[in-house]
Amino acid sequence: MTREEVVAYIKEVKFGYLATVDAGNAPRVRPVGIKDIYGDNLYFFTFVTTRKVAEIENNPQVEVAWSKLTDQSQVRISGKMVVEEDPAIQQRFKEDNPIVSNLLPEGASHLFRLYRLEPEKVHMAKGLTPYTEVAW
Repeated sequence: MTREEVVAYIKEVKFGYLATVDAGNAPRVRPVGIKDIYGDNLYFFTFVTTRKVAEIENNPQVEVAWSKLTDQSQVRISGKMVVEEDPAIQQRFKEDNPIVSNLLPEGASHLFRLYRLEPEKVHMAKGLTPYTEVAW
């Protein structure tokens, strides 16, 4: 699989499973809408009040997995999760995802947190084949 195929895969699946580690060193996994890719980085938003915000602040190394049951395939990307502070990227994300504005009532923009996943390793597998690394 090529980088372009991984990007198409992620955009098709739309939701991945974000793995973090909590303060007690226990794994935590939850679905997140992570499908926006600008340059080499992936983006998703959350509210600052969620548990994952504290987990990412404590340990920014994360992994996201996307899967398709139909062909028993999956893509996994591990790397560092960073708060995206660039106003231009934040605005682009909001324009590309109008649901964000619907979820944020007037005066609640301080609750918006945009994260940037900086990929370090990208792997894919199909069926029972071993994972292969994809050049990113």
